[in-house]
Amino acid sequence: MKFPEILERLLRDRGVDKKSEEFFLNPDYGNLHSPMLLPDMAKARDRVVKAMKAGEHIFVFSDYDADGIPGAVVLSDFFKRAKYENVSFYIPHRHDEGFGLSTEAVDIAHKKDAKLIITIDCGTADIKEVAHASKLGIDTIITDHHESNELPKAHAIVNPKIKASKYPFKELCGAALAYKLVQAILEKERFGIKEGMEKWSLDMVAIATLSDMVPLVGENRILTRFGLEVLRKSPRPGLQALYQKLNMDQRFVNEDDIAFMITPRINAASRMGKPEDAFNLLATVDMREALTLALHLEKINNERKGIVAALVKDAKKHLEAREDLPSVIVIGNPEWRPSLLGLVANSLVEEYQRPAFVWGRDGDGVLKGSCRSYNSYDLFALMNAVSEHLIEFGGHAGAGGFSVTLENISTLEGKLSLALSSLSEGVGLKKEESIEIDIKDICEDLYRTLSMLAPFGTGNPKPIFRISSEVKDVRQFGKAQDHLEVMLNPNIKAISFFSTPESYKVPLKSGLRINLDAHLEKSYFRGRPDLRLRIVDIIPA
Repeated sequence: MKFPEILERLLRDRGVDKKSEEFFLNPDYGNLHSPMLLPDMAKARDRVVKAMKAGEHIFVFSDYDADGIPGAVVLSDFFKRAKYENVSFYIPHRHDEGFGLSTEAVDIAHKKDAKLIITIDCGTADIKEVAHASKLGIDTIITDHHESNELPKAHAIVNPKIKASKYPFKELCGAALAYKLVQAILEKERFGIKEGMEKWSLDMVAIATLSDMVPLVGENRILTRFGLEVLRKSPRPGLQALYQKLNMDQRFVNEDDIAFMITPRINAASRMGKPEDAFNLLATVDMREALTLALHLEKINNERKGIVAALVKDAKKHLEAREDLPSVIVIGNPEWRPSLLGLVANSLVEEYQRPAFVWGRDGDGVLKGSCRSYNSYDLFALMNAVSEHLIEFGGHAGAGGFSVTLENISTLEGKLSLALSSLSEGVGLKKEESIEIDIKDICEDLYRTLSMLAPFGTGNPKPIFRISSEVKDVRQFGKAQDHLEVMLNPNIKAISFFSTPESYKVPLKSGLRINLDAHLEKSYFRGRPDLRLRIVDIIPA
């Protein structure tokens, strides 16, 4: 199969027809939809402009994850460039305060004499809290992408997923909506900000889009492609400090570097400590502060890895003791800390290939957890179907959070599994099939062809190639010797992190003939370009 044929097949597999090929392969910033098409955007824009001109205190309330925090930085960048200082930022504590706007945070805004609250990546379900703000004379602008059956009476709800929305693209993340708000404001009033300066905040939008696992199609593809360009050039001290700490070559930063290196460190702040540390790291203009915070996040991220590994081990031990598993896993322990359970759910989804709901107990004694989807089942629709058995829930198709009574926890697994079986057909997407190629096809030309499809992620998966070859050599590498390198004939390297020669269906040894499923990638470790295969699976030939 020749490379143009491979490209053609991959485009069709992604549902890209001849008509939309140019739009997909050459993302154009000019093709972004007007922010004014978003619901309530005119009201939101005018209210922010009015607040800034009147010198009112603006209280920005963002979620604590790697979507909400970069979204808060987008607004922080804007206010700094506009030289507007009467603004404060508040990020709730994940363990003690939980998700969404709280009446306590509204009271803090009131004490600061705020007249306007702007939420980022939350707020759509916060009816009581928005009403409380209104009573205190504070207007609320919600920018969010989560779904809710009932909406609060906010001054403006900028959310492409609400029923009233006619916005052409529904899948923007929270930080992208913060960026759209900035775009809308600047279309009306520049506040002394030079034309195009806002594009330097696309680094934050790319981090959030990749972190929140929204589909990398349509506008998300454009925002991420240009955001990665900014990430490769950004003088932002927080990013510089992270790149330095993680030995990353800024010129070649890609979507995997964000998802596997940057995102976990941003999330570590709220999972293990204070979310403000991640915000301050990304928002600071001081290199010394950035280096201190990068070091701190690295330290707590390493602690987080150890705790999560122990939780995953404990969860698997309990699941393996069961005779059979239902189509949705529900597992938990009152001793488990909810802030880490999204990571545990991810591991269980990967291992058991079904949606996972993992619960613990929060600081107020409430059973609370995280859930992750498998095979594109819509989690929000699933939780909606069993809503009477949950105290509250939220999120979107791929990931979410929930709380439940002790009384209902024992039957939740059965209810969810039953609900999954009755979800409308076509909710699960078929898995990407591998493309058979000859090992001689592994070359720079093929890599360049595949790069046209990047960035890869949810909705635009990395292509998988099936290669038949002979194992030339097998070795372990890395500081702890916990990664696997398989050298194939003729001299093509295939690697797998946290694997051994016994990790696959057949123990690997030289001379063995195998079929390899793998992604093609390029590593720039220590500045040296290295074309290699990333192992997905190995099967005996």
